[in-house]
Amino acid sequence: MTRTGINARTTRLATARLEFRDDRRFTKMLLLAAVTALTFLLALIGRQVYVDSRESGDQLAGLKRENATLRADLAHARTELNLERSTRAALVRQVAVLNEEKTQLARRLDFIEAQTGRSKKPR
Repeated sequence: MTRTGINARTTRLATARLEFRDDRRFTKMLLLAAVTALTFLLALIGRQVYVDSRESGDQLAGLKRENATLRADLAHARTELNLERSTRAALVRQVAVLNEEKTQLARRLDFIEAQTGRSKKPR
């Protein structure tokens, strides 16, 4: 080969467009690689969604348990409050009755002392 023949051949190779041969085997390999990559990507995304939903479910279950505990505590506190209120109301009524009784007894004592002529003692 002459120098001009090598140069012409090199020039032709350098200026030629890059084309893949119409090879079915190569096309199938590219398609298989693309499908495999897409399947792998979808599997990773699906796994992440599953993990996230499971964590959310665990958090939800924990919050439901905490909510149930707080509701039970609230019911207990309300029961205690109602008991305290009813006890207080009963004590107020009892104090009123005892004060009335004390007033009546003091009047009787004053009456008896006035009848017997005894001097009043400081109470």
